[in-house]
Amino acid sequence: MSQQTPPGSSHRKDDDVSGASGGDPALGAGDGESGGSEAASSSGLSSDEAAPEAFAQGDRRTFVTDRPVAVLMLFLALVVFGALSYQRLPVTLMPELSYPTLTVRTEYPGAAPEEVENDISRRIEEALGVVGGLRRMSSVSRAGVSDVVLEFSWDTEMSDAVQDTLEKLDLVFLPDQAERPLLLRFDPSLDPVLELSLAGEDESFSGEAGLTRLRRLAELQVKRALEPISGVAAVRVRGGLEEEIHVRLDEEALERTRISPSRVIDRLAQENINLAGGTLKEGRTEFMVRTVNEFTDLDQIRRTVVQRIDGRDVRVEDLGVVERGHRDREILTRSEGVESVQLDVYKEADANMVALAKRVREAVGEIDRDAAQRRLVGSKEVGGEGSRRGAGTRPPGGLAQQLYESEGAALGVVADRSLFIEGSISEVRNTAILGGVLAVVVLFLFLRNLVSTLVVAVAIPISLLITFAPLSLLDVSMNIMSLGGLALGIGMLVDSSIVVLESIFRCREEGDGRRAAAVRGTLEVRSAVVASILTSIAVFFPMVFVEGIAGQAFGDLGLAVVISLLASMVVALGFVPMLASRRGWSFEGTGDALQRLRHWNSWRQARDDWGAARAATGARRLLLPVLALVLVVRLFVGGLFEALGKLVVGVVILLVWLVSRFLAPPAVALFRITTRPLLAVTERGLDALQRGYRPALRGALATPALVLLGVGLVLLLSVWMLTRLETELLPEVRQGEFTLEVALPVGTPLEETERLLSPLEEVLLEEQGSIESVLVTYGYDVTNAQRSDEGEHTARFKILLEPMAPQREDELVERLRRRFASLPDTTARVTRPVLFSFKTPIEVEVHGEDLVELRQLALEVEDRLQRLPELADVESTMRSGAPEIQIAYDRELLSRYGLNIADVAALVRNQVKGEEATLYNLRDRRVPIIVRLAEEDRASVADLRELVVNPGGERPIVLDAVADVRLGEGPSEIRRVDSRRVALVRANLGEASLGTAVDRIEAVLDRDVEWPSDTTFVVSGQSREWERSQRSLWLALGLSVFLVYVIMAAQFESLVHPLVIMVSIPLAFFGTVATLFLLDVNLSIVVFLGMILLAGIVVNNAIVLVDYINTLRRRGLELVDAVVTAGTVRLRPILMTTATTTLGLLPMALGLGQGAEIRTPMALAVIGGLVSSTVLTLIVVPVVYALFDRALQRLLGRANSGEAAEPSPGVARRDEGDGLTLQPESGS
Repeated sequence: MSQQTPPGSSHRKDDDVSGASGGDPALGAGDGESGGSEAASSSGLSSDEAAPEAFAQGDRRTFVTDRPVAVLMLFLALVVFGALSYQRLPVTLMPELSYPTLTVRTEYPGAAPEEVENDISRRIEEALGVVGGLRRMSSVSRAGVSDVVLEFSWDTEMSDAVQDTLEKLDLVFLPDQAERPLLLRFDPSLDPVLELSLAGEDESFSGEAGLTRLRRLAELQVKRALEPISGVAAVRVRGGLEEEIHVRLDEEALERTRISPSRVIDRLAQENINLAGGTLKEGRTEFMVRTVNEFTDLDQIRRTVVQRIDGRDVRVEDLGVVERGHRDREILTRSEGVESVQLDVYKEADANMVALAKRVREAVGEIDRDAAQRRLVGSKEVGGEGSRRGAGTRPPGGLAQQLYESEGAALGVVADRSLFIEGSISEVRNTAILGGVLAVVVLFLFLRNLVSTLVVAVAIPISLLITFAPLSLLDVSMNIMSLGGLALGIGMLVDSSIVVLESIFRCREEGDGRRAAAVRGTLEVRSAVVASILTSIAVFFPMVFVEGIAGQAFGDLGLAVVISLLASMVVALGFVPMLASRRGWSFEGTGDALQRLRHWNSWRQARDDWGAARAATGARRLLLPVLALVLVVRLFVGGLFEALGKLVVGVVILLVWLVSRFLAPPAVALFRITTRPLLAVTERGLDALQRGYRPALRGALATPALVLLGVGLVLLLSVWMLTRLETELLPEVRQGEFTLEVALPVGTPLEETERLLSPLEEVLLEEQGSIESVLVTYGYDVTNAQRSDEGEHTARFKILLEPMAPQREDELVERLRRRFASLPDTTARVTRPVLFSFKTPIEVEVHGEDLVELRQLALEVEDRLQRLPELADVESTMRSGAPEIQIAYDRELLSRYGLNIADVAALVRNQVKGEEATLYNLRDRRVPIIVRLAEEDRASVADLRELVVNPGGERPIVLDAVADVRLGEGPSEIRRVDSRRVALVRANLGEASLGTAVDRIEAVLDRDVEWPSDTTFVVSGQSREWERSQRSLWLALGLSVFLVYVIMAAQFESLVHPLVIMVSIPLAFFGTVATLFLLDVNLSIVVFLGMILLAGIVVNNAIVLVDYINTLRRRGLELVDAVVTAGTVRLRPILMTTATTTLGLLPMALGLGQGAEIRTPMALAVIGGLVSSTVLTLIVVPVVYALFDRALQRLLGRANSGEAAEPSPGVARRDEGDGLTLQPESGS
């Protein structure tokens, strides 16, 4: 039962007398202005009337204050489970993204682009045009291959889209010569985790035999050794020579025996067979019946009878040569200037990339990542060292050493994505830790009490550790987005605890006992804390409406922020009150009461009142044992179950106990002495700021028109700066590597491409100190979904860099770009590893139907764009056409000889390209047997003209007799977008941002190019994704502001006060735009996300201010006095929360470390907006509040002019009209 006490008296339990603060007023301002109980006294209210009666005797109890051990164990359990979840979270670079893109790749060997378009691409487009969720369909028809690219809406369920696409593909009728279509998915997370290189160390690996042997070693030993490793999904082998059995037919022998190549193919397939024949029972035994007639050696192939002529068997060896050979090369790989075989290691979907890379390196025999300059593990220097990407020292028995000792081959890791991931994750983690430390330092400078600082600061690690458990349950990996979200919110995690602790302090100053103050102080601000947290997290809910990359890539960031803030709220409302209610935790000298201590002596006296022994006792009782327990858990989770590990744990526990028992008091005393000067300076500075703020606020309240004019000018300046900002989809992330893509004229064979471009490898390797290693791929890989324009005429130089400054990297890239582009008949462009979008920044689509006209327009557009400094690496997809041998058959002649075009064309194809007859068992591998004409019989156009097209006929007929064989030129490729032909001109960004470049391109093409009536152009690429994302992000921002308003209206039970509070949002907008403008930061998706987050953060200060103004008005203060007093009293808490959030984000804003390009713009946007909003809110929000209040009083005064008596000002009651306004009454 509560007991009423005379006004002005204080209430304490007997055991709390020692905790008294000496009667300092709870709301005292820096200039001596009273508040709290003094304000209550001035209005005729006692402190008991200002506080709920239930707390008058301090006997109100809750679970938190009555069951401290239970609360401690609950939070300890949450922390332990969070730590365990942290250890088990998969580590990836980016969140798992479901890119809404499918590529249908179909090989049509020997077909020209126009045949591929008509026979393959058009048919697939017609069948897939009705797939659900399809937004855009395009195709690329090149010689021998068709790529149909399907782009779906971002909300499409891709598993359903894949199934629907496969079902539609089954209904497509394709030519017999076409291969089965492959369905490829684009996903940067599916890029290989590691790239290994296998090269020969001696002359035995030179030539075709050596490259075939290398390929065999890669497939039979390395691949099979790596695939069983936990987390490895697949190992793909590239380069070298793939073994085949070749049957090279002699054209003269075929003509002499009148046997066609198809007959040879059929006979080999018939003779090479193993067939199950069922079972046979005899007596008590059951036998399996099998036909075992597969070829076991090449002699059996040679002696296969093809046909019997004139009583004589004609065998394969009579018609040609049977020998081991290799598949026609489509790709050639080199590492460090040496031709090699590359192995790409792919991870399973849920595998930890960093741990997987470590396991693979250990299996290969590479464990020293920091050793310098030795690329291949299999070097003869067994004790050598590897580079940071390459090999390291080899433990005995490693795969690399086994290969070197048994085969003389060198195996090493040449590229490792996990290193960048590990570095990025480490940088984000360090950023979060440093931000947390800075936030704690700010807390200490404001609170000036180590114990209370620790009470609030403990919210950071506890909230973070608790966060990891829900993240694990939601399958969120540890990536730069999720950790970036934690780093982004690190400074906000203490805000709720600050509010709760300050409220508890105030209750202690008003006379409540420890437990009563903890309960009442928490309950008084509970709704405000919940509302502020809800406003901060509500802004992320509209992200579900964001389309494109932003909606998916930044989902993990939003989840991390939301969960960590909710965890901080639980800590603030549960853990902090529990600590504040315990004995041994001295909070004297903390809080608003110390705002009155302006001089050194009084400050020193306040500091001395806080005893070092008591602080040491509190630390010894709780903090240090908890830290020791966490350390124990960490060590055991790390796998130290052996005796040595247990011994280390015991020593650590003993040391912690000794430090807490004997060294804590002197350490605390030393800390107190060393921090006195800094605290004194901070105190004086804050006092001066507070003394200046009161008259400034009174002046602003006296001249509201001038304040509003200033706000208007600030907003106009914001809009002007916003229009001057450059735009981009996403900042380019530097990962320590880039790729130079070089293309020769279409039709250049692979061997010639290597001969012409291999000298460039020496140019790259000469860049000592800049380039760490160079990996080169000549030709193309048919299973690569990202590259549809590669061929034997292209080369990709993957350049791995030494650590260097961004400016130096840009200079290197520009120097190499000029060097490569100066080569005759070549085009070169630079690309970097993608994180989000796979499209080129600039793509100009020229739409039309006539290929000749399209090519001319594309070349003209290319020429115009090459002159723009805003662009780089400009190239058209319709350059010189592919050289062709065109065969036009004479139908009448063929009919006269009893032939048809289909049979003759197939015969020509088989004799020139060859056909797989069957498979040959070579130990534990099956290699194809290819039948075709000998090389010398198909070496030139003249040989082609002399091909016999009627083998077996009485008189041989050559191809030249029934067809016109001529040289020509066809298009290198034919592109189509939504069933219409297009030419594509691509470019990277040069000296401009994405938005500026697009505007310049549209202006130049509209002005300088004459467009025929049936042609149009569209600027696409990343600019289209930016426009789509920008629209949805503006929508999300508007919805976020709306949700913030809804939550505040529900909290204040008013429609007006939330409008006053939301004035802080446009003020934050000014700070964000100004920061971006002054620091030359582009407007991008990450900046938008920072602005959305700001909408939920900046209102918190205004909420605290308006809420306290309302409290003082209810206590009877006049409008101006209530506004000035509230602003003065809440100045320090507002500055403290702003400083903790800002300094918590400062390490992220500095842009240090790998992957900082993504984090920095968001942090800068939040810091700039938060600082400007705080500074302006302290003046503008009180002025707007006063204006709204006076306007409402005038409106209500007119509405109530007929009433006999009017209510006094400051008394809050519901209005009968809307129930949500303040009604003025006559003076009390």
